[in-house]
Amino acid sequence: MGECNTGMWGIPGLSEPTVNGRHEAGQFNWEQREVSAGVFEFTLQLNDDRSVGKDGNRAAELEFAIDGWSVKNQVMLPGSVYGGNRFQSRRMPYPPIFKAEEDLRKDVPVTVTDIARLNIGQGESRLERDSRDLSTPAIGIYMPDNKVGFWLLLESNLSGGPIGIVITENEDRSKAALSLRIPTGGASSNGETTVQLHAHVFPCTNVTEWIGRFAPIRKSLARQQQLPSVIPFFAAWDILETKYNEMNWAEQENYYSVGLRENHFQDWQCGWVGGGITTYTLLAAGSNKSQERARQTIDFMFRTQAESGLLHGIYSQGQYQGDGFDREDASRWHLVRKSGDVLYFTLKQIALIEQQGESVPDAWKTGVKRLADAFVRLWEQDGQFGQFIDVHTGDIIVGGSTSGAIVPAGLMLAAEYFNNEGYAAAARESARLYVDRDLRAGYTTGGPGEILQCPDSESAFALLESLIVLYEMTGEQEWLASAQEAANLCITWCVSYDFQWPSHAEFGRLGMKTAGTVLANAQNQHSAPGICTLSGDSLLKLFRATGDMLWLELLRDIARTIPQYMSRDDRPIMSWDEPSSRLPAGFVNERVNLSAWEGEDKVGGVFNGSCWSETALMLTIVEVPGLYVQPDTGIFTAIDHIGAERIAEANEGELRLRLWNETSFPAIVHVLSETSQEARKPLGQQQACSLPVIELAAGASIIVQFGSEGFQVI
Repeated sequence: MGECNTGMWGIPGLSEPTVNGRHEAGQFNWEQREVSAGVFEFTLQLNDDRSVGKDGNRAAELEFAIDGWSVKNQVMLPGSVYGGNRFQSRRMPYPPIFKAEEDLRKDVPVTVTDIARLNIGQGESRLERDSRDLSTPAIGIYMPDNKVGFWLLLESNLSGGPIGIVITENEDRSKAALSLRIPTGGASSNGETTVQLHAHVFPCTNVTEWIGRFAPIRKSLARQQQLPSVIPFFAAWDILETKYNEMNWAEQENYYSVGLRENHFQDWQCGWVGGGITTYTLLAAGSNKSQERARQTIDFMFRTQAESGLLHGIYSQGQYQGDGFDREDASRWHLVRKSGDVLYFTLKQIALIEQQGESVPDAWKTGVKRLADAFVRLWEQDGQFGQFIDVHTGDIIVGGSTSGAIVPAGLMLAAEYFNNEGYAAAARESARLYVDRDLRAGYTTGGPGEILQCPDSESAFALLESLIVLYEMTGEQEWLASAQEAANLCITWCVSYDFQWPSHAEFGRLGMKTAGTVLANAQNQHSAPGICTLSGDSLLKLFRATGDMLWLELLRDIARTIPQYMSRDDRPIMSWDEPSSRLPAGFVNERVNLSAWEGEDKVGGVFNGSCWSETALMLTIVEVPGLYVQPDTGIFTAIDHIGAERIAEANEGELRLRLWNETSFPAIVHVLSETSQEARKPLGQQQACSLPVIELAAGASIIVQFGSEGFQVI
């Protein structure tokens, strides 16, 4: 980046803004103040009568010019744009799959669909989003040559609508402009709209440091969050388990399908959307019937193992459809993430069954070892796991991406179970690749199978899971440091505020809260209930290792938001399908549409479909405690749908809480109560449903005393 004078807020080259191309007063006023070192509060007052945008709508264009720009600068719009989305692109219909011969190689550069992006080539460079597309209305810029990082936080839920965000670059990329289209009207009685922006500017030497500065400030312009209290976890469990046994059980071939088998995508898919993952939850907390069916499902899953050791990704009506969508050779395509999920979750299930004192079928042990061997062979051959693999030969079809980010976790569990150091070595080496190549570039890619290699949240959370497993199993500090960096990236995908639904929206009728939902990826611009497809207990483990409350709060937000999106007989969710229909009890649809990416009429609504978010909720119930307490430090967090407050009268080293249940369901709350010293010990693959419980009747309130020896109701 060339030499330039320090500009506004200490950002090199940043000019003072114009509004609708004008500096003079009368149409607008702005003022700024430095509220703390490097933090500026910028207040803009707009005259509503005169603020008319170029399209005739009531809006003002606030523009900042930046001289001395560079393509090396990083740009992030959380949940939508990473690294400026400055990747090579392919325009193709949904669902996209690689077609061009030049893309079918191991060293393919990151390749995305036709998403909003800064231009990687010559010509105009323009990126446009609006604040509804983002997990947090914010813009981040990192200037490596100047060693400066910057986050600009925007107000959410403005009465006039979303804020439009446009970033443009000139032909030689030496200049850029950031434009904000701010809606006006209806914000005040005196004909003015007042908008606040917070600018955070700081010295910065690398991408992960810049991303890490976002996590603690992301809620600073959001209104006070009201936690949902709709249905406690284990009341939700009963509905989900009933649904799976009545609707997802494929009687003829004895397996739990991922959907209702209306097409092959809704029949059997291993990993990713739930196949071989939901079984873990049913083995841990299900009835005898559910446990037996879960075992039969895993038996079936290993019958789909190919000669390479990988598992076929899709099965339906006697056919292996493959992950290649409409390609003629689709049946040989396999999304590597799917077999990675199978490796990890099968080993968790083997450990669970052995903890229960039961025997594990030899076919499972043989199958999971063949799978671990396939990954080691792939690693030793190519130094990566790739994205799409030939399921028959185990060779890479399309390389790159972070699709296999869960594999290091699976290999570490395999190393312990089979006492095989080769598995552990591959786990460490592959985790370092993902950290050095992807995480420290500021994005992870290719978790879902139908986005090419767009940045996404699923691969980020999978990498966090692997890094936490490596840390807990080895005690090596390298993995803890990397896990914190991964969590900082993950949090950029998580919605930080409660969206104000339009009057027509189904979710507005139901009072749905959105804080803690998770944006899917840069292509599919919806948020979703839960992480695809993990419980988020890695965040609990990260909190225990670091003491940073940010991660416990994020886990609470993610876990607590999911049950409100489950349809129930007493609280049905109505679909946007014509004619409108109610989602059956137990359905949790993935759509949390803040954005109008599917149309304005789809904001705050869902189609009538069953999906992986049900598995995410079941994992949450099984792996995440409903109440976390550290009596010696006074830390406590209610993650389940109960209330909790401290009562002053308690001895030193003890904590007394009032707990209450506002819902109309009884609550059986699993409690992890431990001292701060105990919190330093790894949790491992512990199930929350094995923890002691506190029972709360509907509407009940109790007082519980916690100490180093446990807890008691008083």
